[in-house]
Amino acid sequence: MSNKTYAQSIAHDLFQMIKSAQEQGVKVDKGFRNQALSSPQMSLSYLFLGKSDLFKVPALPPQVKTQVRQSNALAVIESINAQGKKQTVGIHLIWSSPQACSKIVSEEELLQGIQVQGLNSFTVQLRHFMKNMAASTAEDLATNQSK
Repeated sequence: MSNKTYAQSIAHDLFQMIKSAQEQGVKVDKGFRNQALSSPQMSLSYLFLGKSDLFKVPALPPQVKTQVRQSNALAVIESINAQGKKQTVGIHLIWSSPQACSKIVSEEELLQGIQVQGLNSFTVQLRHFMKNMAASTAEDLATNQSK
């Protein structure tokens, strides 16, 4: 999949998340969370936050602050240990727009705000995390079969 096609796919998904939240009565301009994936070992969520809320995040990197606009989407990867405790392993700014979420009317509009650097770093980290998780699962299966 090309980078442009991938960005279009993510823009489509984010647009659908916004529209679905609106249909459910969520005030999307006040921020919301979408749980995209959950397994016993990890979770993937998308956080939609306004500029003022995002600036309240501790230790927000300076380079990210310069990309923040009125509406923003962050991809959040969390690992889950054997006791069920979550630990954030990555937060990536993947979309920002000068408009409120409720004013986004098309996927194309959303695509214009895709943050390529954030999307790329999210993709690399997610692939790495999933690869390590698969290797760990295979190792656990091999250990259990040898017992």
